[in-house]
Amino acid sequence: MRKLLLLLLLISFKSFGQTLEADRQALVAIYNKAFGPGEGLNWVVPGNVGDSPCGWDGVTCTGGRVTRLTLSLPPLGASLPAEIGNLSELTYLDLWTEDLGPGFMGVIPSELGNLSKLEYLRLDGNYFDLQDVSFLGNLTSLKQLSMNPLGNIPASFANLVNLERCNISPYGNFPVGTTVMEFPEAICQLPKIKYLRIAGVSFTTPLSGQIGNLTTLDTLELTGAPPFGSGPVATIWGNIPTEMGNLTNLRYLNLSYNGLTGSIPASINNLTNLAKLDLSHNMLTGPIPNILGIPLAASVDISNNLFNLAGMADNRTVLDVYAPQGAIPMNVFDDTIAWFTMINAVHGLSDAASNTYKFFKDGSEVSGASNDGYLIVNYEQRGKYRIEVRNSLLPALVLSTEEKLVEPPLPVTLVSFNGKSESNQTKLTWKTTSETNNKGFEIERSADARTFEKIGFVDGSGDTKENQFYHFTDLSPLAKSYYRLKQLDYDGQFEYSSVIVVKGDGAIVKIYPNPAQEYLTISGIAQKQPFSITDQNGRVVLEGQIADKGQVNIKNLTPGRYVVRVGEESSRLLIHR
Repeated sequence: MRKLLLLLLLISFKSFGQTLEADRQALVAIYNKAFGPGEGLNWVVPGNVGDSPCGWDGVTCTGGRVTRLTLSLPPLGASLPAEIGNLSELTYLDLWTEDLGPGFMGVIPSELGNLSKLEYLRLDGNYFDLQDVSFLGNLTSLKQLSMNPLGNIPASFANLVNLERCNISPYGNFPVGTTVMEFPEAICQLPKIKYLRIAGVSFTTPLSGQIGNLTTLDTLELTGAPPFGSGPVATIWGNIPTEMGNLTNLRYLNLSYNGLTGSIPASINNLTNLAKLDLSHNMLTGPIPNILGIPLAASVDISNNLFNLAGMADNRTVLDVYAPQGAIPMNVFDDTIAWFTMINAVHGLSDAASNTYKFFKDGSEVSGASNDGYLIVNYEQRGKYRIEVRNSLLPALVLSTEEKLVEPPLPVTLVSFNGKSESNQTKLTWKTTSETNNKGFEIERSADARTFEKIGFVDGSGDTKENQFYHFTDLSPLAKSYYRLKQLDYDGQFEYSSVIVVKGDGAIVKIYPNPAQEYLTISGIAQKQPFSITDQNGRVVLEGQIADKGQVNIKNLTPGRYVVRVGEESSRLLIHR
């Protein structure tokens, strides 16, 4: 009997020794491929057959097998060996390498899917390649999973029926904002999930209404990569589904930086257990529905969207952060009979008495707005306008339109103004399509586009809705002449046309030699003009005044390519020595 017991003990010991030895061999393979001597890992490698790895740094055994492995020291950018799949009794695997990386690199070996007893798996903080990780769907015992985004989440993740916490987001050394993925429908099938975080990615398909299946959720974070600066993100994701209101156990909901469009669904009001709601940095629009069901103690952020005032004042007691918001529309109405434009901001608030308006023209505030936010602008007041809207119930918010060019119709509609040099004379022609109170046109000329002088006058047609054609000849033009029209009304009002330039016959600015070495000659200009030389980075390296056939000393300029500007003319220059 004693011999039988001894034999059974020997068989049991031999079996135990073989399985633990297999674990030890797997750990040695990991050490040799990913770490090596000098890495500060207190493992006995190569060791001897039968040595116990239990008690090595980060190694925990239960029942004579390795059940927990934590590798917090960063490997030297090595790949994760396939032997990791031989640790068949592992329930806990932590490969997080903090910010000390680069951590593990390459692909995650598919053998990791053999660890069917794993309950905890942390892979983030490494530089794993984008890949198909369908094999992770074999880990049906998993309760917690944390990993970097590695591409689309496979359908096999629906098999992780025991998963309670899932974090798929950049961490540590993983570059933020480089991963795009489809919204993972498989995640929406997990019956026990309480914590779900997918962050730092750009979703390429809309947020599915199936998200409403996850009624066990306590925390939901689906966020994109924050852009530089503030304001809405550029990528458009889709709408917030109505089914989001099914998640009545939620305490934390973060959907920021996603490019979400549309409005906030009224079903959000069902989330009466929320402690935090973050919908900031999207492209959501109003009106904001009744969300007073959200607890007053909750932190609610709807800033950096495209909301106007509609519904905002009604919900102000639960809104903690509601400013800033994106630009609101500015309406422009033309009156072509009275020759003015009416502009106003679309505010969307029924209690307009709480609103105040400020109008800005070319950056400066202007007066004259009505109480309901309208401003009349005539053609003399054309410019770039912007409107600011404030509401006394929402003191932190200043809504603003984008700056917009407002050009009320002119009494004279000038549709063309052209000039042409012929036989040392300049022929000017212009056309109008309608005229009101038009006395005529003064023709003005300049040599530098700044100082103009009157050189002639052509009578207008008074009042007409017919096309009118005009012409004028400058008998003594400059080598390069700038022209404009000054349209005069009978009541003394006037308006300038745009400026055109006409070169006289043979008026060509020449820059030589090119390539140049020490001096540069400029000819073909009628009078002394400013010149500048800029390098390839757009920096002005030399400037001054130059007369016709004047020389410029370029000895101090390094060889290379430059741009020479004389007045309004530009030429490329190569300095070569």
